[in-house]
Amino acid sequence: MAIEHSGGPAGASGASAISIKGLLKRYKAAGREDILALDRTDIELAEGEFVALVGPSGCGKSTLLKILAGIQPPSEGEALIKGERLTGPRPDVGVVLQSPVLFPWRTILKNVMLPVDVLRLDKRRYRSVALELLKLVQLEGFEGRYPRELSGGMQQRVAIARSLINDPSLLLMDEPFGALDAMTRERMNAELQRIWMERRKTVLLITHSIPEAVFLADRVLVMSPRPGRIIEDIRVDLERPRPMSIMGSADFARYVGHLRGLLHAEGGIDG
Repeated sequence: MAIEHSGGPAGASGASAISIKGLLKRYKAAGREDILALDRTDIELAEGEFVALVGPSGCGKSTLLKILAGIQPPSEGEALIKGERLTGPRPDVGVVLQSPVLFPWRTILKNVMLPVDVLRLDKRRYRSVALELLKLVQLEGFEGRYPRELSGGMQQRVAIARSLINDPSLLLMDEPFGALDAMTRERMNAELQRIWMERRKTVLLITHSIPEAVFLADRVLVMSPRPGRIIEDIRVDLERPRPMSIMGSADFARYVGHLRGLLHAEGGIDG
């Protein structure tokens, strides 16, 4: 099997969910030379596509996600969501971080409902949506529990449900399973694949784990050390749904080996 280098997104409709053009991010440093975090980055994601982003620590992966989340502005270039220039946070963009960030005094149901409270949406309508999402992430029956009563993996599933409560078209995930043990992380990978196949959201996943990227993604984007830029765009041609056993296959090993080789050649590897 040859490793295919993608020429662009491969969504069902071909429409761009994310279009990044000439994105550059420079941080000002008092009394020192400015820090260039991202250097002329171009990325296209199609509607419904699952794309993973890997690269060395400090290469600008999280900076890119913060820009797409509307938390930070780019220094130059532009980011478009569904053809609209991004100028700040959008209600149709969900974010899942490494830590689930659940409020300990709120029940699981109320944690999922948090965006509804913040956005002042109809609570009666969204309560049924929240219950449906808890069923989707296999936490039915835990609505009245509190975060302290759930394992780390279960808490992260609550965070995923919360990110889907207002039906975002785009889901940004920044190392969502990085704090979990290896076995729980594998279970969460299988769970995320199942949820994605049911909902078909556009997903951009930042991960330090190359096997995780290959298992989950339609495409894997590889970033260089800082200043970050995309050096490879690899299409993962593995049939879905992907069982965990696929990680022992020769095809899977070729993708992982190729990506590790790229990151070693660029002077950094994270997983």
